[in-house]
Amino acid sequence: MPPEDKPPERLTTVLLPMQVGEIWRVQIVWPNGSVHYFGMYNSREAAVEWITAHAWLTMRPKHRDDASG
Repeated sequence: MPPEDKPPERLTTVLLPMQVGEIWRVQIVWPNGSVHYFGMYNSREAAVEWITAHAWLTMRPKHRDDASG
C-alpha cells in the first residue's frame, strides 16, 4: 500500500473506559489504529483504576535521538 493511502498513525495509545451492557471494559486504541477491549469491571471507577495503573501504555517510547546527554 502506498504511504499516502495508509491511515495516519496515532502518536500514542489511548485508553478509555467503555460500558458494554452491564459491565465496563477498557478500550485500547493502539497507535496503528487497531482497537482492543480489555477486562470486565463492575464499575466505571474500577475500569479507570486499571487505566491509571497502566498509564505507561499511553507514553510514547523514547527514541535514541530523544535521549539527552
